[in-house]
Amino acid sequence: MIIEQETRRDLEYTLAKIERESDLLVKTVTDAATAVKKIRSAASVGDFQKLRVALEEANQATSRLQQGLEATTHSWEFDEVAYLSGADFQQDLLVMAEQMGVDLIEHEGVLFAYPALVRILPKDMAVTIDRVRETRLRPSHLIKRLKDLQTRPYRFKAHEFLAILYAAYSIAVGIRGKHLLGTGIVIPLMEIYELLTMLPRQSFEYTRQEFARDLYFLDKSGVTKTKKGHQLHFHASTGIKDATKTLSVITQGGRLRTYYGTFFIPASESVRR
Repeated sequence: MIIEQETRRDLEYTLAKIERESDLLVKTVTDAATAVKKIRSAASVGDFQKLRVALEEANQATSRLQQGLEATTHSWEFDEVAYLSGADFQQDLLVMAEQMGVDLIEHEGVLFAYPALVRILPKDMAVTIDRVRETRLRPSHLIKRLKDLQTRPYRFKAHEFLAILYAAYSIAVGIRGKHLLGTGIVIPLMEIYELLTMLPRQSFEYTRQEFARDLYFLDKSGVTKTKKGHQLHFHASTGIKDATKTLSVITQGGRLRTYYGTFFIPASESVRR
């Protein structure tokens, strides 16, 4: 068991080892500083015996420091990009989350830790947590951050998002013919997402997973009526098996929720679907 632990190359173990080695380095630096002060004190009064002893102590301390630094440098023979690009880092996060009691689920290449979304950026040696860049990648530190986020109330501006959704929906309906607006025609949500992210790099800044999560937040909020009285309805198409035409999200309870289309009608009209 001990041999297995020593040969592990996961990030948490490696950083914990370097942290312990750094504690020893700090003590060695303190010893070296103390010896240098003795050198200065002995030189100031010409105490040759103490000066000789202090010089020897300083040399021994700096030698230990050099050896310790070399050992610590050797401990970090770690291919960061390869580790982050493969499955190891993600697996370490999932294991650490389970140990720390945090719900963390992988879906479509993104880690869901309701309400946060975590994306791994191997080439940047970073992750994003809800689009906020984070370069502190020790699994225990990241999971603690996610745990803290889960204890805070999440602020979602449901009315503003509903207005944006309706505006994009109106454009999509208008493309088909303005006379259809108000008839309750179903528009695929992926089409609305594409309208919202038409500008360059917007689909990177606002991913489909984030859009799906916002749809879930809106759905969960109970806010369904625009200021002009148009009622939101989601349309589920069970016959669509192509994942590229649907949006899915991991809910607060850890279940998969899928969205396909939406339509708006005046609140005074009944819905027959």
